[in-house]
Amino acid sequence: MLSGPSFREHRDFERFARDLVRLPGSGEDPLSHLLPEARWRELTRGVPDEAAWLMALSQATGVYFFPSREWVQTLMRYLKLLGVTRLLEAGAGRGYLTAALAPGCAAAGIRFRAVDRGDGEFVSDLPVYAGVERADALTAARELRPEVVLYAWPPPGQSVAPLCQTDFLHYLILIGEAGGGATGAREDWQTLPHKVSPALSRYGRGRTGALTHRVTVFYGGGRPPRDRRRL
Repeated sequence: MLSGPSFREHRDFERFARDLVRLPGSGEDPLSHLLPEARWRELTRGVPDEAAWLMALSQATGVYFFPSREWVQTLMRYLKLLGVTRLLEAGAGRGYLTAALAPGCAAAGIRFRAVDRGDGEFVSDLPVYAGVERADALTAARELRPEVVLYAWPPPGQSVAPLCQTDFLHYLILIGEAGGGATGAREDWQTLPHKVSPALSRYGRGRTGALTHRVTVFYGGGRPPRDRRRL
């Protein structure tokens, strides 16, 4: 007869998850809490079912997107190339990504806010990063007027059209599953101009595994200068 993991195995995995997915300690390098891409690939190659393993890791930590150090470095290079001065992270959750972005943006002279409404998240031992504000993304966007919004795993069926249609936004970078359904609204992929970013899709992984993980760039209502329009 098949059986699930024992209580002890479950507790051991929870301890492993807390050690693997954590917030940075005091005085640590801004990217020190993130694993290198090579380590993530080593871990996922060593499990029989990558998607099930990542889902379990997500349920243990409340984190939906697991960026590698290389993912954050690639994003910061894009933001610098585009001349971004204001960045908003919507749906920041527990701030696992925020903790890496906040110091990077400060060093690059980019005004940065990370917000989350705080509804629907998993109960987790991972604390919430101090830089995450309890606020609505659209309200925060109207206050900050960012050129770029970063949104990892928006709730199923939730459209990003209200953000994309603002007159100040150049790009909305959505991390999740392409096509909507599990992340975001299907009609966004049908009606809003967008393009998958191979470079940003290459690094990092979502809670449902590499086969479904995509980073999609939606184009906003604001128009960036001609020489900065291609992400």
